[in-house]
Amino acid sequence: QKKDFKVDRRLTGSQVIDEQLQEILDYIIRDYVYPWYDLVSESEEVPHEIRVAAQNVIVAFANRVKEVDWIPFLTTRLVDDAASHLRLYRQARARVQSMPQGSKISLEEAFFDLELAMENGLVCRDHISLTPSLQRSYLQQLTDVVLFYLSPEVEFHCLALRYITRELIVNSVLIPLIAKLSDPDYINQIIVWLCKDMAVSSEVFLTILKVNDNVEELAATKDILNKEVAVLRSRDAGGESETLIKQQLSSLNYLGKLVTNQIARLQSGAAPGPDYSRLLLGSPKLFQLPLDVLLKNNIALSHFMDHMTTVGAQAYLFFYLNIEGWRASTEQQLTDMVQTSLEKSEVLLAEQYSAAKQTLERIREAAYSIFEQYLTEKSSCRLDIDEVVVKRLLYRIRTEKPNETWFDEAQACVFERMQTDDRCLYGFRNSPAYVKLLSELHLLRGDSGIDEAALVLASGIGEEDDDTASLDEVSLNSDTASLPEFVISQNSSTETDNGSSGSPSNLSDNKPSGPFTLYAEIIETGLVHEKGKTFGVYAVSISKKYESGQRESWHIYRRYSDFHELHRKVKEKFPELSKLPFPAKKTFHNMERKTLERRMICLNSYLKSLTQPAMLTSKPGLLPLLLAFFSPSGYRASTHLSATLDSLLRMSMQAVRTVPDSVLSSVDGMVDGLSRVLQVRTATTAKDSITRGGPETLKVGASLDTETADNIPMRILLLLMTEVFELKASSQWLRRRLVIILRQVVRTMFGDIVNRRILDYVSLLTSPNKVASYLSAFKDAYWPNGMPSEPLQSRDHATKMRTRVAAKAALLSSLSDDIKHILGNETTLTGILSVFGLLQVTRLNTRLICLLIEGALSNLFAGSAQVIRRLHSKSHRIEEARSPYNSLSTTLKPATP
Repeated sequence: QKKDFKVDRRLTGSQVIDEQLQEILDYIIRDYVYPWYDLVSESEEVPHEIRVAAQNVIVAFANRVKEVDWIPFLTTRLVDDAASHLRLYRQARARVQSMPQGSKISLEEAFFDLELAMENGLVCRDHISLTPSLQRSYLQQLTDVVLFYLSPEVEFHCLALRYITRELIVNSVLIPLIAKLSDPDYINQIIVWLCKDMAVSSEVFLTILKVNDNVEELAATKDILNKEVAVLRSRDAGGESETLIKQQLSSLNYLGKLVTNQIARLQSGAAPGPDYSRLLLGSPKLFQLPLDVLLKNNIALSHFMDHMTTVGAQAYLFFYLNIEGWRASTEQQLTDMVQTSLEKSEVLLAEQYSAAKQTLERIREAAYSIFEQYLTEKSSCRLDIDEVVVKRLLYRIRTEKPNETWFDEAQACVFERMQTDDRCLYGFRNSPAYVKLLSELHLLRGDSGIDEAALVLASGIGEEDDDTASLDEVSLNSDTASLPEFVISQNSSTETDNGSSGSPSNLSDNKPSGPFTLYAEIIETGLVHEKGKTFGVYAVSISKKYESGQRESWHIYRRYSDFHELHRKVKEKFPELSKLPFPAKKTFHNMERKTLERRMICLNSYLKSLTQPAMLTSKPGLLPLLLAFFSPSGYRASTHLSATLDSLLRMSMQAVRTVPDSVLSSVDGMVDGLSRVLQVRTATTAKDSITRGGPETLKVGASLDTETADNIPMRILLLLMTEVFELKASSQWLRRRLVIILRQVVRTMFGDIVNRRILDYVSLLTSPNKVASYLSAFKDAYWPNGMPSEPLQSRDHATKMRTRVAAKAALLSSLSDDIKHILGNETTLTGILSVFGLLQVTRLNTRLICLLIEGALSNLFAGSAQVIRRLHSKSHRIEEARSPYNSLSTTLKPATP
C-alpha cells in the first residue's frame, strides 16, 4: 500500500508564481527522476523527499529575495557589467585588428587577457566560457554554494539528496538555459521578437544592406528576393491591380540589384558602404551648409573638426570653441554677481566682496590662458590674425574689468579666416567627409538634386515620401482585392495625394463663428492610383459643432505620410504628447487590407485624443495645427528635406543653449580655469589618481562617485550609452557636449523624475505577474503542452543569415530619432553594429550570462562574493599570473535554516 505524502504547495507567497513553479517541479521530477527511479523502487518516498528539498530551497530563496534591495543591482551593477563587457569586446577587437598579419591571437584570447587586467588579476572566466567540462564543474560548485546558503542543515549534510538536487539543477536547468541564451541565432530571434512592434523603415533596411560586410547574409537575402520575384511573376493579374504587381516587382528588382552590387564590391575587396569620393566627383551641386551651422551642430562639428585636424588648421577651430565656452561661462558668472548684488540691499560684506573679486580674477586668468595659448609669440600654435587686434585684446585683459565681449573681435577674425581659407570651409566642402556628413544629416538628396539610389545603381525608381517610396509599396503575398479603390478627380482644387473631397456644408456669406467643438473620424480607407503609382489613403470626416447649434462639416483625403507629418509637428510643439499611440511605419505590406484597417483604427484613436476639448484647452496652439491639417484646401505636408533642416537647426540651437554646461573643459585642456570659475566639481576628479594611468582598463562604472553622486541610475545609463556609441573616441569637448545633450534628451523623455521613472520601470519588470510570465515562458519553451519539447530542428544556414539581417535592422529601428539626430547616422550605426557583433560570439555570451548570475548571487547572499571569486581559480590565466587560489573548501557548514 502506497503511503500518502502531503506537500505544502505554498512557495513564494504569490499564487501566480507558485503555480508556475509547481508545474515546473512536476515536470522535472517526472522527466528526470521517475525514468531511472522506477527501475529501482516503487516507493514514492525518494521523489517526495527530492520535491521537499527543492521546495525548501525555493522557499528560502524567495524569502531571501524579498529581503534584498534589487534596485541598485538592476539599475547600476547589471548595467555596469554589461557596459564593461562591451568595453572589453571593443578593446579585444581593436587589439586583434592591430596585430600584424599572421598573428594567431583570437578575439576570445584577447578578450580574456583584457578581462584579467580589468579584474586586477583576480578573476578570469575563460575556463567556464571555453571549456564545457570546466563549465559544468563551475556550475556544480556554484550550486553547492547556493544550497549551502539555502538548505536546512539536515538536508545539506545528506550527500545523496544534495548531489541529486544539485545535478537536477545543473543538468536540467542551468546548462540548457545557458546554452540557449548564448546561442546567437536564438538571441537574434529574441531581438526580432522584442522589436516586432517597431516598424523597420525602408531607409533603415537599405542602410543595413549597404553597410553589410557579410557575403553570406547578402546571399541569403538575395535568395529570398529571387523567390519572391518568381512568385509575383507567376501570379495571375486577375482580380488584382496590375500596377501594384509591377511596383512590387520593380522594388524587389531594385533590392536585388543593390544586394548584387554589394556582394560584387565585397568580393572585389572594397569596403562596405557608399563610395563618398565617387559621389563627390559625380555631384557638383551638393547642399552647402553654412559655417555657423557646422560650428553649432554636433554631428557637423565632429566631421569639420576631423577635417581641420587633417589639414593642420585645428588651432583656429579650437580657439573659436574655447572663446564660445569662455564667453558663455563669463556671462553666467557676471549675471550671477549682478543678481546677488541686487538681492542685497545693504552693503556687501567684506567676504562677499572678496569672493566677487576672486571670481573676476579667475575670469581674467582664464582669458589670459586662452590668449597665451594661441596669440603670444611663444605659442607653438600661434594664430595668424591682425596684430592690432591682438594688442587691443591684450590691453583689455590687463586693464579692463572682465567683460564677455573681450574676444569678439578676435573671434570674428578667426571666423572670417575659416570662411575664406581654402584649407578650411572650402576644402571641407570639397572632401569626401563633407558628402559623408550630408548623408548623415539626410541632406544628400533633395536640394542637392542627387538621388542616392541612382548613385548606387541605375534602378529607375523614383523618390517619394518615406512611407510611399517604392520599397514601402512592396506588399508580398498581399490580399488587396477587397480594398476599395478611390478615384480622385484630376480637376480637384487640391493636390491628389492629400486633397479633399467636398467642401464645408455651410460655407456662405453667413459663415458660423464663435466657440465650437471639433470632431474628426476616418470613415474609409482604400487605394488610389496616380501616375503609375499606388498608395493608401484615408477618408476623414470633419465637423465643427458651434454653441449656436450650427454645424459645419466636410471630407478630406489624407495619406499616412500626412498623418506622420502631423504627428511630427505635434511632438515638436508639445513634447509631452509624443507618448500618444501612433501607428509606426512599415517597410513592407503597406497596401494590405489588414495594414490599412489597423492603421485606420489607430489613427482614429489618435485623432480622438487630439480633438478632446480638454486637450485643446490645455494645449494652446494645437487647434490651429489641427485646423490647418483638416483644411479642405491649401494643406501641404512639409518635404523630407525641410523637415530634416528644421531638425538640424533645432538641434543646433539646443547645442547653443547648452554651451554653458558643455564647455566645462576645453578642447585641448587650456581652459581648466573655467571649471574653477563655474565652481563645478567633475565626476572624474575624485578618480584622477586611479584613471590617469589607463581608464580603459577599469570597469565603466568606476568613474561614479557613489558616496557623493546622486542620480546614479541615470548616470550609469548615460555611461552605457557612451560606451555603446564609443563617444570616448570623440574629442573631450565634443564628447562632453554630446553627453550633456543626451542627458537633456533623457530628462525630456522622463521629465524631472528620471530616477523615479527608471526605478518604477524596474519594479514593474520584477512584479509578481511579470516574474510569473517569465516562468511560464520558460515552462512553455521546454515543456510545451506539458510534454517534453521535441529536439528542435536545426534552422538552415540561410534562414539564420536572414535573421541576422532582420535583427540588425530591428536594433537600428529601436533607436529614437532624437538620439540619431544628436549622434548622427554613422555613430548610431557603428554602435548598433558593435553591440550586434558582440552578441554573435557564443563564448562571450556565455561569459556575460555567468557574470550576471554571479552578480545576482553576490547581491542575494552577503559575503558570498569572495567564495564565488575562488571558483575561478581553475583559469590557467590566473595560474600564470600568480599562485592559484586554494580550492573551495568541501567542509562548508550550512547556515541555520
